[in-house]
Amino acid sequence: MQKDVHIIEERIEKIAAPAPRHVLGRPSTMFKIARIFDYLFILRPPLFLPVWTVFACGYFVAPAAAAAPSSLAGDPLTLAIALTLLMGSAFILNQIVDVDTDKHNNKLFLLANGHIPVPVAVVQTVVLALLPLAVAFAHDTGVGVLFVVIYLVTGVFYSMAPFKWKDRAAPGLLANSLGAVLIFTAGWWARVPGEWQALLASLPYAAAVGAVYLLTTIVDRDGDALIGKRTFAVRYGVASTLRAGLLLEILALASAAFFSDALIFWPALAAVPLFIAALMKQTGSAIDRAIKFPILFLSIAVSVMWPFYALLLLATFLLSKWYYHYRFGISYPSLESQ
Repeated sequence: MQKDVHIIEERIEKIAAPAPRHVLGRPSTMFKIARIFDYLFILRPPLFLPVWTVFACGYFVAPAAAAAPSSLAGDPLTLAIALTLLMGSAFILNQIVDVDTDKHNNKLFLLANGHIPVPVAVVQTVVLALLPLAVAFAHDTGVGVLFVVIYLVTGVFYSMAPFKWKDRAAPGLLANSLGAVLIFTAGWWARVPGEWQALLASLPYAAAVGAVYLLTTIVDRDGDALIGKRTFAVRYGVASTLRAGLLLEILALASAAFFSDALIFWPALAAVPLFIAALMKQTGSAIDRAIKFPILFLSIAVSVMWPFYALLLLATFLLSKWYYHYRFGISYPSLESQ
């Protein structure tokens, strides 16, 4: 579920007046405190939002939802944490593979600028992959196999040669949509292990994630073309990419109605006008809104099911905002349209 480092990646924006990183030639206190969090933020916590949201959707949509308590507690919460670490490993792997490109493009600074040595990041990647896989297999063999497939799709196949699905049109779309299917299924299996019905029920989520992914390829189109990537927007152009994104979002809405899945139906209904506006206007701000708000709408729907989720999202947002401001003097993440 990623585009360069997984699906729904927001552009990092420079702010006009960076935070003071030094006072009288010495690092400021906040800068030194923020630096302590480097080994956490190399996992890219803001990108956990779509992972957590799709996992939670799978959990709450599962048939047992009507009879079981609506709470992510016990084993489901353990699996959610394990999945978070696994995806964090995949995010680091992507940065390791792209370290030279990121240095050239002045993005994802921790590895590209040498704040964290690559060998240390490699060790972190391996540990964060093996630990959650052990937890998943301890929970259930089927869940363990599912976690392996998730890592292959979102980590190995997505980022590494000779696959590098992220750099190609159809494979990039496949990786993001299939990632949504697998993560939704993981949430479902956290409640009802081994239920293959989850794969079919994941269709609205696969379509919705795929729709947003396509629009993210527009944001990075020029830079991707310069370094030889053949992403969807590079290959087919902006207008065709916007049309394909709108069609996928309509598919998400229609399939949600077919499956009577209210959890994603209303967020998809709210998102469709954003995709229409993006296609009609073809401006950066309209496209940016169609990228950022669909996952926010779906996260709000999950928060209705589990109110604590809203607090988790808010805490992640505020901590990330503080870290990137004091560590690098940038405003990220942001809901503002550019």
